[in-house]
Amino acid sequence: MAMEQKAAREIEKLVRQAQLGNAEAFGEVYDRLVVSIYRYIYYRVSKSEAEDLTENVFLKAWEKRKSYHKQAGNSFTSWLYRIAHNAVVDYYRAKAKTDNVELSEDLPNESSDIDPNKTTQRNFDTIDLAYYIRQLPSLQQQVIILKFVNGLTNEEISEILDKNLGALRVIQHRALARLKKLLETRGEISRNAKAILAFKTMQDV
Repeated sequence: MAMEQKAAREIEKLVRQAQLGNAEAFGEVYDRLVVSIYRYIYYRVSKSEAEDLTENVFLKAWEKRKSYHKQAGNSFTSWLYRIAHNAVVDYYRAKAKTDNVELSEDLPNESSDIDPNKTTQRNFDTIDLAYYIRQLPSLQQQVIILKFVNGLTNEEISEILDKNLGALRVIQHRALARLKKLLETRGEISRNAKAILAFKTMQDV
């Protein structure tokens, strides 16, 4: 926890420098956070779109950097995740208009072009989980990705999603139960993916 707090303080320091126009400082922020933001987006859209959206998130963060103000319960990382979430929502909204379909609150699940039946065995588990996570409602997707893909604490997720810890635990429990059911209904899902999910379901939340 101490190391995480130190890393958070270092990011806030770099952000303050970036707000004064220091592009190199923002570049270091990018290097520290790009993988986490990419993972967050990747599990909600296709791989090709995830790369472009991730770059757009950091571009928007740079453009809007002066509007960020550190406050209790509002870190730069949380602010950046919210930009990423909005980027995903905007992506599906634009896609819905293009495809002439109605956009649901949970984001369309059919939009992914990843079919686990067509993936190579080498990437089977990762693609499977990404595909099935996209079948969850939007909020459940975010909780699963932030908790189990990016490894954030419940406190950090609570800050990002603006949910109290009690509500977050309920969402996480429902998300895991729904994801487990989705995985078990498809015979082609790998044993490893099931084992991972079973382990995570048993974890304290």
